[in-house]
Amino acid sequence: MNLKFKKKSYSFKLPTKLKNSKTTYLKKSGWIIKLTSNDKKIGFGEVSPLPKEDLKKCEKQLDMIPDFVEFNSLSEQINIFHPCIQSAINSALAEINGRIIFKENYYFDEIDKTAILLNPENVISDLNEIKKRQSKIEKSVTIKWKVALKNNHEEEATLEEILSQIGNNIKLRIDANGSWGREIAYRWADILKDIKNIDWLEQPLCVDDIDGLTELNKKIPIALDESLLKFPTLIDEWKGWQIRRPSQEKNPVKLLRELENKKALISISTSFETGIGKRWLYHLSSLQLQGPTPKVPGLAMNNFPNSFLFLNEAKKIWDLL
Repeated sequence: MNLKFKKKSYSFKLPTKLKNSKTTYLKKSGWIIKLTSNDKKIGFGEVSPLPKEDLKKCEKQLDMIPDFVEFNSLSEQINIFHPCIQSAINSALAEINGRIIFKENYYFDEIDKTAILLNPENVISDLNEIKKRQSKIEKSVTIKWKVALKNNHEEEATLEEILSQIGNNIKLRIDANGSWGREIAYRWADILKDIKNIDWLEQPLCVDDIDGLTELNKKIPIALDESLLKFPTLIDEWKGWQIRRPSQEKNPVKLLRELENKKALISISTSFETGIGKRWLYHLSSLQLQGPTPKVPGLAMNNFPNSFLFLNEAKKIWDLL
């Protein structure tokens, strides 16, 4: 199969800065790719790296792909490329081959359909606003709080306040982005181990401390994120929750197969993709909700600007870029 390859860059400013313990994001950049087969089938993909150094690497590698390329040649060439490029190309090929067929609507824009990312500077005020909205819709919601941004004493005090205010109809996820040492992580696990509305602690220890993460998982549900990206074999080995970000994995079709086969303990999360990448997030999230351990996805829907980039129509996004 012969393929025509095209790419377009995108960039957008986030409505509010997004902070975690490692960095602060003010804008997001990447590329949309389009593959067209010789029988006129089209597939879109998104190259969506987060670190600046990865953006530069992806730019150089994308420039290496010719405008016209044979399928087998492309499949061999991308094996040396950044995972985000591999993800984009494999996503586009899956669309061309009919391996994935997207729906027109997935309905993840309602407050109770996705986890709500709290602003770490205004955690309690955000929580109060969510509770006000929740009282009107009378449904359970899930909130996500990124920690390890302030001193631990201050964050533990905030945790106490959060726990005093949320009932069983508010689920809590806590993400340290790999910034805690074992002492603090075990302390939080002891505090939270008997709290029923905790979904999980996400990546409390550094990516390499698999032994520590395994021990913590015996006390409280631990979800791996960054560790899975550094050590992909953990996808088949880790017995706890997995935070899966399809745009960061080499081949999201593997994740698609896992969810179609009803693999448990998977949660879908965003890396702040445009509408091109979000089609995968929505599709995979809908499969996850039909699986044995349904959880609302982490799509940070309240953290995107109003732009054509986030339409659910790939061709329109491409044409307007």
